Amino acid sequence: MSRLALEDQNYELIKAHILDPENSPLSQEQQNLLDRLVAASKILEKHPITKQAVAFHRINHPEISLMQAYRDVFNASRLFNTTQTFNYDYWHTWLINDIVSNIQKCRSVGTEANRKIMAMEHANLLKAIGVKPQELPDPKRMEKHQFYIMIQNNNQQVKVDLNNLQDLPPATLQEINKFIYGGSEISESDAEQIMNS
Repeated sequence: MSRLALEDQNYELIKAHILDPENSPLSQEQQNLLDRLVAASKILEKHPITKQAVAFHRINHPEISLMQAYRDVFNASRLFNTTQTFNYDYWHTWLINDIVSNIQKCRSVGTEANRKIMAMEHANLLKAIGVKPQELPDPKRMEKHQFYIMIQNNNQQVKVDLNNLQDLPPATLQEINKFIYGGSEISESDAEQIMNS
């Protein structure tokens, strides 16, 4: 059988596949496409917004690309247009553009009545766009983190807590300095300066 597009196939062949999928006259590629279109139409019934339908369609068929998923959803809405006649995305975009054009017209006129219309249209625009969802705080940012300097002393690792570094006495800071910089000592005034910084 030649590799014709599914749209170019005779209706009787597609009907035969639907009635008896095991003895289908369609090629395997055409069968997969038809099955994806039927699945996309079922998704569109529950999720009429195109972006959502494409997202669910890609979850069910991870092997297809984003463009192919959009093509499947578009073709499903064309094939099953008795149930998929309303394009929500198109309507929503049109509504927002219409409100914005009304605001621009009223702004160019600038009368008191037009300012009232602008205020009403701004309220309509907020309703049409919706409120931006509040970002929840990242729970990991709320956690307390402790940072340590790891110092090797006599083949043992010693943790030095950076959060409590300012509480250490100057003599201990000098010892830490010896470990880190290999013996160059710091004076007590330098230790005080480090603790206060």
